[in-house]
Amino acid sequence: MQEKRAERTAVKTPWLVAEVVDPVALRELQTKAAVLGLDLDDQQLLQLTQFATLLLRWNRAFNIISRKDESRVTTRHLLDSLSIAPWVRGPSILDLGTGGGLPGVPLAICRRDQHFTLLDRTQRKIRFVSQVKRALGLENVEPICGDVRELSASKLFDCIVSRAVADSETNWQLASPRLRGGGRLLIMASTGGGEGTALKEFSNQRKPALHARATSALRAPEGSRYLTREHLRIPGLGGAHRLDVLMRAAESDTAERG
Repeated sequence: MQEKRAERTAVKTPWLVAEVVDPVALRELQTKAAVLGLDLDDQQLLQLTQFATLLLRWNRAFNIISRKDESRVTTRHLLDSLSIAPWVRGPSILDLGTGGGLPGVPLAICRRDQHFTLLDRTQRKIRFVSQVKRALGLENVEPICGDVRELSASKLFDCIVSRAVADSETNWQLASPRLRGGGRLLIMASTGGGEGTALKEFSNQRKPALHARATSALRAPEGSRYLTREHLRIPGLGGAHRLDVLMRAAESDTAERG
């Protein structure tokens, strides 16, 4: 009778993570994270590796990420997500269009003192994120299935992150009503080509500079201003990924632009 119960439990919880993890893989992840300026402890390294395991396992049936990314899940997804950690500020963070928990889950593992709301309209992806939360014991993660426009008007965030969800104008229109005063919007976009609508933005602008001092040359979405535009190089991944950091413009800034 006990054996049958164990079998039923195994069937009901196929998402549980294997306890055996390659120590070489952990050290490699630690080294690459250090290049990004992150000092991860053993528990964080283990949770990140377990997250990658779950991501690949669920991807076989539910297409959480692109199949071509399965062989480079550490660089393309884990390290890419962690690369924006220095710009993630404040106690409450919204991952807008989180998909399979990217970048929200890696950031939540890295930043235990911050609370992450992971929002997506696709139920199967939020179901996956909920399983990840339980499997890894991520108490600072809150998965929500829905549209950002349907969130309560009282639910505001210090920082909102968006990874290749839409162009900057659309991102700002969706995110700005959910930002607290002084809050910031982080928009991640690949510069490698062919990876989503976020690559179409600023097509009529001159080649962007790499430093915050040059952001005045960029045209920010209405009602916002640039804090910085960065080109981030991810260890083991060719090319650079772009990060735009926006916040609400002061009334004087808006008047001058108009």
